[in-house]
Amino acid sequence: MTTIKDVAKAAGVSAITVSRVINKPDSVKESTRIRVQEVMKDLKYVTNAAARSLVSNRTGIIDVFVPESIDISNPFVMHFIAGISSVLSRKMYSFLILRNREQEHLCDGYIVTGLLRNEVQDFEKYAGERHRPLLLFGHEKSDYTDCIDVNNVAGSQMGVEYLLSLGHKRIAMINVAEDKDYTDDRLEGYRKALENAGLTFDRNDVLYTVNSPEGGAQAVQRLLAHADYSAVFCATDTIGIGVTTELIKYGYRVPEDISILGFDGLGHNLLVTPALTSIQQPVYEIGEMLARALLDKLDGKEIQHSVLVMPKLLMGGSVSESRGTPVRRGGGV
Repeated sequence: MTTIKDVAKAAGVSAITVSRVINKPDSVKESTRIRVQEVMKDLKYVTNAAARSLVSNRTGIIDVFVPESIDISNPFVMHFIAGISSVLSRKMYSFLILRNREQEHLCDGYIVTGLLRNEVQDFEKYAGERHRPLLLFGHEKSDYTDCIDVNNVAGSQMGVEYLLSLGHKRIAMINVAEDKDYTDDRLEGYRKALENAGLTFDRNDVLYTVNSPEGGAQAVQRLLAHADYSAVFCATDTIGIGVTTELIKYGYRVPEDISILGFDGLGHNLLVTPALTSIQQPVYEIGEMLARALLDKLDGKEIQHSVLVMPKLLMGGSVSESRGTPVRRGGGV
């Protein structure tokens, strides 16, 4: 079995330098680090995880917490995990996906998403008692938690402004019935866009439902019974799928009769015809950013406390210019 001393001799460096390349690669000059890594590869050197943990006083494990209420096969979670994995794997770090905190185990820190407001404070306390850093996909006004989030306000505002630019004046919103920051933020962006255009924001134009295609479908009956709209802004693509499918069942043409705008752009938007025009949030990139920030924090580096990342408009086929009041068709409510 190849040892650190074997690698050091072949690379012409000290065993301490090899150890630094393994445990703190950023502290080693790039040319030396590359040479040592090439020798390690040639000699098929395998890092001893247990020995590494003793030297660095770390477990080499990051806990990624996704609540049980969120489907782990959801495209959001898959992009989130993939981004984290891409960074941690390059640093020879492992991660565990936690669904609850019932089973206690050692780790170096936490990356968390999908928490309700009161749950964020609870997790802060949990991490603080264990003296482990916490990175949140979201935003929280706290001296303990560092956050990276999508700029949901600006994203929603951008999307609704796009609808307005196409002549839509009667725009409904279907929001998620959850006590989370992103639901309030996306509502705020919708409100800002309307008011900046000189239109009245009416809370009666905002419906709430569960975040599922079934939830979107159920909201359609209330939507059609309330008023005529030429466009609907859905707070998630998942809801947008249900809304689009149900409207078509009622005889509406999308987007000829009514335009549908979603939010996520992570693949769900393609699961309906026409594909949803959506506000695409860079979840993969934020996963990478969270992982890098947590590793920097473990290394004692200063990181920016709160970061907002701008989403972008992803074109699909569910939005077109307004043709006036939508036409009611056979089967309409």
